[in-house]
Parts: sequence; C-alpha cells; structure tokens
Amino acid sequence: MDVYENPFYYEVAFGFRDIAKEVEFFEECIRKFSKTKVKRVLEIACGPSPYMLELIKRGYAFAGLDISKAMLHYTSEKARKSGVKIEVIHADMRNFRVKESFDFAFCMLGSLAVETNSEFLSHLDSVASCLNRGGLYLLDGAICFDWTKLGGESWTVIKNGLVINVNWETVPISLTEQKVLDKLTLEVIGEGKAKVFRTERISKLIFPQEFLELVNKNGKFEFLGWFNNFNLEQPVEKAERLSRPITLLRKR
Repeated sequence: MDVYENPFYYEVAFGFRDIAKEVEFFEECIRKFSKTKVKRVLEIACGPSPYMLELIKRGYAFAGLDISKAMLHYTSEKARKSGVKIEVIHADMRNFRVKESFDFAFCMLGSLAVETNSEFLSHLDSVASCLNRGGLYLLDGAICFDWTKLGGESWTVIKNGLVINVNWETVPISLTEQKVLDKLTLEVIGEGKAKVFRTERISKLIFPQEFLELVNKNGKFEFLGWFNNFNLEQPVEKAERLSRPITLLRKR
C-alpha cells in the first residue's frame, strides 16, 4: 500500500514538527526580505498541509499544490471540518501553471522532487510564473550539503493508540547523475494489527554551487541565503551541525 494514498498516517508520522515555530520563521523571513505585502501563500508538495491552519490563523489565504489527489482530498476535508476556505491545486511541481498569483511560496521536508537539472529549471519557471515580484520562495532540505552522509533514519510515533514505526532511506543509484532512490516505509500498529505502507521516489541531489548556477541560469530569482534550523542568525556556513537547512530565494 502506498504511503501517499494514506494521508492520515503520513501526517502522524511527520508530526514531530513545531509548526507554530516554523511559521514564525516564515514571517521573520517575510519581514526581513519580502518586497511585497504577503496575503496569499502557496505550499508546494503540500501533502496533508500541516501548515495550513496556522497560516490561516495568522491571516493568510492558503493554497496547497500536490500531485497526489488523496493528499489534496485530505487537505480539503481538514479545511472543511475546521470551517476555513482554501484552494487545492492538482499539479506536478516540475511543470505547472495556475491562474492565481501568490506572495510567498514554500516547499518543506526535502519534498523537491526533480530528476534532472532541466526539471529543476522548469520547476523554477513554474514557481516564478505564479509568484509576485519581490515575493519569497522558501525551500526546506532541498540542497545536499554532504554527499557522504546519505543513509537512513528511523523513528517511532505514538498517538491515540496508534504506533507508527517510520523508516526513511536514501540509496544512491547513479553517482554520475547524482540520482538517489528515496524509500519511505510506515509500519502502522493499532488494535493488535499491523499494516505496512511503502513508497519509493527517484530524485536528483543538487549540490550548493550547482544550485547557485542553476538559479543564475534561470534568471528569475535572486539568492538570499542558506539558514540552519529555522534561524536567520545561523547561516549554514557557520553552523557546527546542519539540521533542516533552509534555502531562501526572492522573485526578481
């Protein structure tokens, strides 16, 4: 069974984030770097949209874009039950066009899913096409700062009688093309029964200098910096240990 067809379990598995703290970081970035007033925000690869309600509470209009219809349906139902209006967009992040424009866009938890530099350039074109001039694009975990530390990570989440064992593994499949296979497995245990959900995704690692060259080639964004662990006072180059490195771009 596919992980992305089961949004609730996915949301619980990745529920370790401090959403309010991370949204506060978004607002710090906006206050310091945005050249446009932010009213409408777009989450790219939104999944179950964990940031949606916090952003709406702070007065922003929210839209979520994802290739998974199951995730978008889950997001829509969560919004309906909460009594809020949102927009969901079914599209491939590598190449999309929307009628609406946004003031701030973000993509979290290493969800940038491209297999080639051409696809990444197309992705930048797509984001630029819907982002207002002076608006920010924030990416979480999109850059590979250390090829030597690929591997895996496991953790367990316990919530409302459910036990979810999570295993995330990144396996190199082409050193010359910088391609890896990301494997995500959720073992869900509840009411004495266990179910296993799996998904695999091929993606391309993008290294820092390569990223800067691609952004320069695209020409639609200016690079503002890399920041460690949602802290504008901690640029990546000065961090002793990297944790959730954030990339910040601004639409020209």
